[in-house]
Amino acid sequence: MKNLCFVMATIGVFAATSAQAAGPAFHWGSDERAMSQQECMKRAKFAMGEVGFTVVGEDGMDVAGSGPDVTVVVTCKSLGQRTFISVVAGSPNSQSAERGRNMVRSLVMGPAS
Repeated sequence: MKNLCFVMATIGVFAATSAQAAGPAFHWGSDERAMSQQECMKRAKFAMGEVGFTVVGEDGMDVAGSGPDVTVVVTCKSLGQRTFISVVAGSPNSQSAERGRNMVRSLVMGPAS
C-alpha cells in the first residue's frame, strides 16, 4: 500500500507540473478477475509496452507506466482464486487520461470472468 501511495503521489506531481491551474485529470476503475496476481502483473507490464508506454516503476503488486501525456498505474492484489485489479491514469488532459486508462485496462483485465 505504501508503494501505491508513492506512485499516486508521483502521478500527482507529474500531472501537476504539466497541468494548467485547473489541475490534473484522473480516470480510474477497478474490478476482480479469475487470474493470479502474477498473471495480472505480467499483463500489466505487457499492456504498458503494447500501448507505447514506458514502465517507470514496479513492485510486487503495482506497475506504473508513462506516455507522452499520461501516467498509468495498475495494481494487482491477490484475493485467493481471484485478483483485484485497479487501473488509474492521470494527465493534464482528461481525454488522454481516459484513453490511457481504457487502453491499459482492456489489455490487463480482458473480458469479465
